[in-house]
Amino acid sequence: MKIVAIIPCYDVGKYCLKVIEETLNYVAFLVLIDDGSRDETGAILHQMQQKHQEKIHLIVFPKNRGKGVALLKGIEYALSLSLDILVTLDSDGQHLPAEIPQLASHVAQGADLVIGCRQFDQMPFRSRLANTFLSFLLRHIHPKAPNDTQSGFRAFSPKLAQKVENKTSGNRYDMEFRCLLMALRDGDKVECCPIQTIYLDENRSSHFAKIRDSVQILKVFLRYWISKSL
Repeated sequence: MKIVAIIPCYDVGKYCLKVIEETLNYVAFLVLIDDGSRDETGAILHQMQQKHQEKIHLIVFPKNRGKGVALLKGIEYALSLSLDILVTLDSDGQHLPAEIPQLASHVAQGADLVIGCRQFDQMPFRSRLANTFLSFLLRHIHPKAPNDTQSGFRAFSPKLAQKVENKTSGNRYDMEFRCLLMALRDGDKVECCPIQTIYLDENRSSHFAKIRDSVQILKVFLRYWISKSL
């Protein structure tokens, strides 16, 4: 079973090395994206790629283009590797690479999209409020939607990963929400896999703009609710 992981990175020099090293223990190949980092992230990613040339491919954006663009570029490359399962996770240590096999096992058993679902009662208040509200709205349309719509720790079947590459847009965090909406709309098998909820510091490395990104995600949802378009 060939698991390929994608880790988008932007100004996470303090955290990404450990995440990368641990991820390599659970995947056959790793795609790293330096999304225009301004700190030591770029140097760390380059060093890791040189050290593990047989297992790491590095994509570099000279300027920051957003998580959505980084993920789509990573998916494009990953699909060229004849993978069995695609996994995406964040670079700041809030996802545990040791939980990759748990998500991957759901895909191996027939799921198309697996969301690593966190415990809402362990989230900071603002994150919990936004997630709860959006989950409430989404379940009015799709009762079996996962409760955690914003988690970036995910596993994809090759079929869904290909569809995401061909049909999904979004420069920032809305891209991940569009993926979920598309899978639910098209009847793909979506499952939730409980993961540890880690918030060592709510703002330590997150580039999620609370107002701007939340408004954009809500706009995507409202457009979908009205017309089922993404």
